[in-house]
Amino acid sequence: MRIGVIGGGIAGLTAAALAQRNGHDVTVYESSREWGGCAGKFERGDYLFPAGATLGMGFERGGLHDRVLRYLDETVSVRPLREVMHIHLEGQTVVYHQERDRFLAELEFKFPAFAPQIRSFLFEMWADFEALRPLFEQLPALPFRSVEDVWTAVSGIRPASLHIGPKLYRPLQKTLEHHRLDGTEFERLIDGILLDSLQTGARDASHVLAAVALSIYHEGAFYVEGGLYQLAHALERAFRNDGGEALLGRQIMSVGRVSDGWLLTDRRGRLDIVDTVVSAIPLEATSRLLVGKDAERFNRQYARQLRQTQWGTFSLYVTLPEHVCHDRPLFQQVYTSHLPSGHAFISMSAGGDVLRTDQPERTVTVSTHVDLSEWKDWKQRAVYEKLEHEWTERLLEAVRIGFPEWTGQSSVLLPGGPGAWVKYTRRPNGAVGGYAQTPGQALFHAASYRTKLPNFFICGDTVFPGAGTIGAMTSGLHVGRALGAKLS
Repeated sequence: MRIGVIGGGIAGLTAAALAQRNGHDVTVYESSREWGGCAGKFERGDYLFPAGATLGMGFERGGLHDRVLRYLDETVSVRPLREVMHIHLEGQTVVYHQERDRFLAELEFKFPAFAPQIRSFLFEMWADFEALRPLFEQLPALPFRSVEDVWTAVSGIRPASLHIGPKLYRPLQKTLEHHRLDGTEFERLIDGILLDSLQTGARDASHVLAAVALSIYHEGAFYVEGGLYQLAHALERAFRNDGGEALLGRQIMSVGRVSDGWLLTDRRGRLDIVDTVVSAIPLEATSRLLVGKDAERFNRQYARQLRQTQWGTFSLYVTLPEHVCHDRPLFQQVYTSHLPSGHAFISMSAGGDVLRTDQPERTVTVSTHVDLSEWKDWKQRAVYEKLEHEWTERLLEAVRIGFPEWTGQSSVLLPGGPGAWVKYTRRPNGAVGGYAQTPGQALFHAASYRTKLPNFFICGDTVFPGAGTIGAMTSGLHVGRALGAKLS
């Protein structure tokens, strides 16, 4: 079967590599000059920066990335983290330990007034995750769209999983209230953790998905040498080694049905005909590619998602002298009133990571969520430059909190607002991360990878299960399975 995959991020490359290994004839069309999408990279002189995603998960033995890479005979160099990150909150620092017991002890020490409630809350979340573990090992696809989808889910259900049923539509707020933690500083702490992983705060998040998000770091957290773009490169390498065609700088502008398949037209008017299309770009971008009745049918199927709003992100890419980075954690969260979302995430290159730089410096990425409505006039240069300056100053304050000895010296200081995501990754309006994982928008209300169009699939962070490299790879895996791939 001739398959065209639109988008060379983690989701698209996963689907392409699995389909190619299964014997199909696959071509990947990536509009930019880099693989990885939101997990890509860029270079400035002697320095390399991850564009977006930084902290690695799923590389532990049996983790999703590990399973897919071993199936494809590929590897990525990673370093396990005993300390996932440091969280700076209201004048104190909480160490997010990879080991569960140490993390619980840290929280009980830092929040002594709420220690019993925190213990009971986390025990419930961790127990629910353990009950769900057999399901996650099967990697079911929601919502169900085929007999195979149902069978994959049913085969992962165990008696211990059944008590999760009543919690499927529970917001985490109810759980926090039950444990008398609503409105506390602890709630604010997990608010930032969940915003990064579920695109929504603690009160509105799905209880079930919050149980996963608050457990996943304890499965394994990793620093990826060079950056998470290495995962994309490993997928692309496996794909090419199996005979797939990987094309950079090929932006698909329209997709239309013809008598013998689907016609793909790129920016220069070049035409390709394929039997099957896999759109690994956001739903909004996919909608713009289709025309006529196919567009209408697609828009009806995904009407709920296409009405939803998404966050944007503002990032700052800086270099810091080695001496101010000594003994500082590789990953940090800074909670500050200077930022509307309340927090920023900081990631730093490890000492000796020459893929990032061979200079006596570290490359640092700091990012925060932004409301895209504030940036609606970003195409007006004066408006954009004003916003860029304001947000740069806000993130510089976060860097100063994370690196108290920093005096402001930097060889590189580059801001990246929503306009940069539009320009370099073709994200509509600069939206990244997918939709808020609330009970009304997640799980059985999420977007399926199976469209109602013949031989037309979708994957990526706007499709179940959502954001992050694990979520993106899972959606790509669902497409790969639908195309015949068998991953143990």
